[in-house]
Amino acid sequence: MKIQTFVVGKLRTNCYIVYDETCGDACVIDPGGDYEKLAAFIDQNQLKVKNIFLTHGHFDHILVAAQLKEKTGARIVIHKDDEKMLETADDNFYLSIAKEPFRRCKADVTLSGGERTMVSTEEAFFLHTPGHTPGSMCIVIDNVIFTGDTLFKNDIGRTDLEGGSDLDMKYSLRQLYDLEDDYILYPGHNNATTLFAEKQNNPYLRAAGIR
Repeated sequence: MKIQTFVVGKLRTNCYIVYDETCGDACVIDPGGDYEKLAAFIDQNQLKVKNIFLTHGHFDHILVAAQLKEKTGARIVIHKDDEKMLETADDNFYLSIAKEPFRRCKADVTLSGGERTMVSTEEAFFLHTPGHTPGSMCIVIDNVIFTGDTLFKNDIGRTDLEGGSDLDMKYSLRQLYDLEDDYILYPGHNNATTLFAEKQNNPYLRAAGIR
């Protein structure tokens, strides 16, 4: 499994393409902008994108999901509590940044948390981690967790936006803290880190682990 990181859009969101070099099977996580860049990489590597996984529904994580679906035929996968953000710019904060038409789309698969699916030969597990949004998810693939805007290096996602919740965030961080193994964390913004490093250095995650 290889992971290619793209920093996309006005808010410099991390978009990830996870793929198998041998067979070309791939998924895209959080395509928040720069469609041409993503499409070029897919074409150059002859990738077969089966799924577009969205960690949550804010515009900077979903902005070119509709275009990628049109290009690849991939399924759009999101938690059911954020599904409506795909269909209207009123709910995903797009109108606070840009005024041009928003490309609406519909989810092909909505999740509740706990589901599993295959990404080529690897299993993806979806962990419901509300707090930043009601439908925020972390996606676990092998020894990697794509944390979206739930957990960053030495920080966490905002909980003061509509749909955010301090209490839900604390519960979600506790879920991550209670994972016993170490994982490489690929967040929605800024640099990658590891779960063990965040347990030691991230004040929010450390606080969530105090019994």
